[in-house]
Amino acid sequence: MEMSVKFIKNKQVYDSGLCMRGLNLLGHAQMIELEIGSRCGGHGKCGADRVILDPANQARVNLPTAIELHQLTAPEIERGMRLGCQCFPNADELDLEVIIA
Repeated sequence: MEMSVKFIKNKQVYDSGLCMRGLNLLGHAQMIELEIGSRCGGHGKCGADRVILDPANQARVNLPTAIELHQLTAPEIERGMRLGCQCFPNADELDLEVIIA
């Protein structure tokens, strides 16, 4: 079974086909031409590329960044909401499931 980042948007699954530690979730989506809402080019300024990770998937990515702590509310972060441009897998070859908010 291939490990990859899988995005769920409107109940449809989009598989990036890979998972790379040095590539944020926005980049994984862009590789398959999947729009996840970024309007600032992935710089964390617009806060529009919001995704949701369940607790198991939250453990497979970096902790929220200072940019996310500024852009998102505490309840949103507690629910697993992240910015795709600020969220990186902890390792290559992980299996991640991401809900596009």
